[in-house]
Amino acid sequence: MINELKREKRKYGLSENLTQKELNLLSKNYPIQKIIGHVEMLNVKIDLSYKVLIPRYETEEVILKAFEYIKNDSSFKVLDLATGSGFIALAIKKKFSSAKIYASDISKIALRQASKNAQINKLDIGLIHSNWFSNVNQKFNLIICNPPYIGKYEELSESIKKYEPKKALYAKDDGFYFYKKIISQAPKYLQNEKLLIFELSALHLDKWNEIKNQKVKYNINSITFFNDIANLLRIAIIKFN
Repeated sequence: MINELKREKRKYGLSENLTQKELNLLSKNYPIQKIIGHVEMLNVKIDLSYKVLIPRYETEEVILKAFEYIKNDSSFKVLDLATGSGFIALAIKKKFSSAKIYASDISKIALRQASKNAQINKLDIGLIHSNWFSNVNQKFNLIICNPPYIGKYEELSESIKKYEPKKALYAKDDGFYFYKKIISQAPKYLQNEKLLIFELSALHLDKWNEIKNQKVKYNINSITFFNDIANLLRIAIIKFN
């Protein structure tokens, strides 16, 4: 852990000398990213002052895949559903400055963090306080979401369990509950391209095959899956009719 913290500090041009406070936090399994106070990915700096899900490299891969479907046009609208820190929305806005990017979350703390990160990066995104789609009143070309997808029996590190919000991690139905909920509701909030992009868990392969076999039920035109750099199932691109 000490070497990992030193490596992260070196990456950000910080002194590798560890303070007593940093050593104390490490001894309590405090996340390295939160000890440093931020992460930098895809040309955005994400402050982690509040208790939000820490952005991970797997999500970076999802965003890079999403880039292939986004147009840098003021008529192109993207919703980052359950935004947390705002990382996904801000990385997209950084890359596509003309597109209209919105970020929603049920948590006011998450929206506070996303707002702070928008200010840090000098990026303009719309923020929506909403329990999934309950307070969303417009349509988007693309919706992207990294929902809670951990089943209650999955093992997580003590660091994650203690310092990251449980609501951003766990879901019913072995972690698949919110995928079904979003797939059922998303078409009402999509227009033109009608794209929905998810970050996935490789543990849900069977459940995704069930969805694929019920495309007519969900009004789905196509589902395409992509693996991550570790060759694990990570991304779904869903196009609705």
